Amino acid sequence: MSLAMLVTGGLAVLAMLAAIAAALTALSARSLFATCMGLAATGACGAVALVAMRAGDGALAIALFGAALAPVLLMGALLLSTRAAKALKHGPIWFGAAAAVIAAGCVIAAAPELALAPPAAPLHGASAPWLAGAVFVAALAAVALLGFGERGPFSGPRR
Repeated sequence: MSLAMLVTGGLAVLAMLAAIAAALTALSARSLFATCMGLAATGACGAVALVAMRAGDGALAIALFGAALAPVLLMGALLLSTRAAKALKHGPIWFGAAAAVIAAGCVIAAAPELALAPPAAPLHGASAPWLAGAVFVAALAAVALLGFGERGPFSGPRR
């Protein structure tokens, strides 16, 4: 095994550990905004790990969904939710972590069947800028509606 393979393998392991830590942080966050940022960090770290393992297509998909689309959707949910935070005292996050382990087990069990699937049609190069622009505009709209506070213009009169 060459030194380059050891370095990229070590980088992949470190990035996956960072992704797991960010996912657990997102599970235990008190506010929806912190959950959103934890999800973005999970997607970014997962994409870095996939790039280190030379899986560029999967890294692009994880980066687009985990670091771009999902946080935008969560910011929209933040705009529509009530003004509240989770209680400070809550139990361990074992239920969420167990659900993640079960989901990962299901993915690993189904992975051998993916080799038998026909290849997906490639995305046309002309549609990528439109998708990136749509996600960017949606993120800007959510941030603009949030304003300076957590609720922005929807927070009501200041006290």
